[in-house]
Amino acid sequence: MARGPKRAMTQEMKAYLCEQMAMGRSVSTISADPDFNVEYRTINRELHRDPYFMAEYARAREAGVEPKIEEIEDILVGRGDWATVPWEARKEIANDRRWNAIRLQRFRYGDKVDVNATVKHVEGKVIDAEVLGLDQLMAVREALMAAIEGPVEYEEGEYEDVDDAASPRS
Repeated sequence: MARGPKRAMTQEMKAYLCEQMAMGRSVSTISADPDFNVEYRTINRELHRDPYFMAEYARAREAGVEPKIEEIEDILVGRGDWATVPWEARKEIANDRRWNAIRLQRFRYGDKVDVNATVKHVEGKVIDAEVLGLDQLMAVREALMAAIEGPVEYEEGEYEDVDDAASPRS
């Protein structure tokens, strides 16, 4: 006796779907095939039910970007089927393909971002600047500037005179 809900998609159907997606076809056009005969909702349910299918589906989506990226040059130049399409429409289609590639594979096709930064972590409370007076704002500004510049380093013999009575050691 079988347990759980009946599977609406066989392993062959799942493999066919992933194979077609890797070739660049969309899920809506694949599900409209008369031989395939599976609704998108069923595919979605199977994705949630089968983690292996979900992983294969994700890989197929990423692989499906490649044929579309390779076709962008043909679209922009106007080769093949794209020869009769007006320039503005070809430009929009190429931009759409690029946008999808960046969305699906941002590390491969997206903008390169330089993340080198030097950050000093300051712990404390949030200060509401609208509540502070001008003198207090100036004091906060001076404290922040001093924190940015770092501690003052004196050369030997340049120390400031410290009143011994005010010193904590006395």
